Amino acid sequence: MIRRLADNELDLLQPMFEAVFKHPVSLALLRWKYACQRGESWITQTADGHFSLHCGIYFRDALLSGRAVRVAQLVDLMAPPKARGLIRTESPFAILMKKILADLPRPDNPLGVALGFPSDRAMRLGEHMGVYRAVDQMMELEFEPMSRRMGSRWRNISSVTHGDAMLLNRAWKKMAGDLTEFSLGVRDVAYLQQRYLNHPEKKYTFLMVESFWLRQSIGLAVIGPGDERRELVDVVCAWKDVPEIIRTAQNWLADNFGKVLHLFLTERFARQLAPLAVRCESTQFRIMGNPFSPQSSIASLQGRWWLTGGDTDYR
Repeated sequence: MIRRLADNELDLLQPMFEAVFKHPVSLALLRWKYACQRGESWITQTADGHFSLHCGIYFRDALLSGRAVRVAQLVDLMAPPKARGLIRTESPFAILMKKILADLPRPDNPLGVALGFPSDRAMRLGEHMGVYRAVDQMMELEFEPMSRRMGSRWRNISSVTHGDAMLLNRAWKKMAGDLTEFSLGVRDVAYLQQRYLNHPEKKYTFLMVESFWLRQSIGLAVIGPGDERRELVDVVCAWKDVPEIIRTAQNWLADNFGKVLHLFLTERFARQLAPLAVRCESTQFRIMGNPFSPQSSIASLQGRWWLTGGDTDYR
């Protein structure tokens, strides 16, 4: 039987999560992803009441070539470690995935657009089962610390004031305007607060970047937790200002005794930014699309996503 878990049942996922991923998950994190209509948790339940499979959906407001859509991001795909027959096209796992993907078209997502970050192996298995369609590739860029006396300034903020909110929404509008031919998740203040500042377990660094001479706001860099190796998990600014945001993050890294800054980014954009990096390589992670969507919809997403590490649910 396939059914959706209610918000007050999310704790039932914890044993399966630990068995599959080899580390525990807190109820706070599960609620952050799935509760209050932010997502949906779907399970296959056996006759004796045990959970055998799971697929989560984390909803994300996005712009697809300027069109507002609430896409479905597939997360927390789980099967028992010793499960058999998962790759069969009519296996219980394939049936669960096909039901979820086929049921995605809704008024706020009429084409059933889906998104996910499976590994290359998982993508090949999903394509074999007919439940995934590869549309893009994640790359990793690596940057060194860089001290600049005359570079852009930054302000480290832990809460968003009214003035900061205006600056962030202005930066987001510039970004959305520059990338109207592409697809990207919405990065307005409401999203930034929920995704980063309200995260129940991770503490992210928010750098409000300003020009050196005029003190004009350029945009936002979001840096993930860590020690010497840090991740630039998100950027919000006009496309032309992305290099300056990266250079400012490198400057911040030097001031904070970091040694490596890395950025996960989809292929088209990563290759354009590669001259700024000391390394730019493909990763094992690919971007999936919903094979049950119209072919024209899948084609429109091919190589046209702007996605960073912050677009995942786990970084």
